[in-house]
Amino acid sequence: MISFLPQFPPADASRGTLLLFAPARVAADTGWHLVLVDVLDRVRGRLARAGARRALDRVRGGVLVALGLRLVVDAR
Repeated sequence: MISFLPQFPPADASRGTLLLFAPARVAADTGWHLVLVDVLDRVRGRLARAGARRALDRVRGGVLVALGLRLVVDAR
């Protein structure tokens, strides 16, 4: 996520202005997490099915094997 806290604030920026960035960040993060929780709650039933769990296990296993192969190839 993009940071709302500027790395190099303008010299004429007041402390109050800079402190407004923190609540903006908290609000954006809270909104994002509420959306994420809502979406996951809606698909939880589908993801709990045996077929979906097997498919997710295969995908996760494939990713782990691919990462392992990448380590082997990059190490040479």
